[in-house]
Amino acid sequence: MKISFLVLIMMFFSTNNCSNQKIDSIESFTYETFTRGSSTIYTVTPDKIQVKSTGLNSNENSNNITPAKWNSLVNTAQNIDISEMSKLKAPSDSRASDAALHALLSVRKNDTIFKTNSFDHGNPPAEVKPLVEAILRLAENVE
Repeated sequence: MKISFLVLIMMFFSTNNCSNQKIDSIESFTYETFTRGSSTIYTVTPDKIQVKSTGLNSNENSNNITPAKWNSLVNTAQNIDISEMSKLKAPSDSRASDAALHALLSVRKNDTIFKTNSFDHGNPPAEVKPLVEAILRLAENVE
């Protein structure tokens, strides 16, 4: 009886692959810039990029992106410890005196949103700079 139970458990684990871990999958990237009275939100999902502006020149546009561009963005993000983004320090503080727009980067992964602290638009922390630049390059064709 014990042997049959043991064989049954072994068969279950071998067919179940013994992995109960969630597959890490990035669902979207969001880059926000804002100041008093206006903001711009860049949202990238696996199939499109959307740029939404508020304020005097408010508008909303989007473009489809290719799977290759999405994969390139995800590969860039893999060089970042996304769960530690909130601990990154901004290299400058020009946004405090309105000399630069405030900016935030967020990554939605497995239904959890990871965000950076506020930093100057155009001067992100070095760890996320390649990702911010890649998002802004994609957005150049949208605006």
